[in-house]
This record gives sequence, structure tokens and C-alpha cells, in this order.
Amino acid sequence: MQVFTFFCVESDGSVPRFDVTPCADDNAARVRAFELLDMHHRCDFVEVWRGAERVFDVFSPQAAAA
Repeated sequence: MQVFTFFCVESDGSVPRFDVTPCADDNAARVRAFELLDMHHRCDFVEVWRGAERVFDVFSPQAAAA
């Protein structure tokens, strides 16, 4: 397991919440990011980090359509 940190970024650039979750791999981390977007509708996207490395971003469907 690897530990990932997920930063929920809102449209104004603020990060009012984050989540730290162990995941088996990047695919499992991507699934977790989508779960967080489903829970926190104000988030435009989630930054996914593994340690000090920003691995990828996952965008909400609403933010992608805007």
C-alpha cells in the first residue's frame, strides 16, 4: 500500500479539505479522488499526491463542462 494525499480544490483556488488514504496503486487513488468529488460537490478538482510528488489531478464533470 502507498499513502496518497488528496486535496479538494474549489473554484476560487482554496483547499478547504484534504484526505489521506492508503491505496494499492494509482488506479485505486483515482477511484478515491472520484469518491471525494462525489462527497464534496463544491470541489472543482482533486490534486492527488504521493509523498512530495503530485501524481495527477481528477476533475469533476461539472468543472470540466464549464
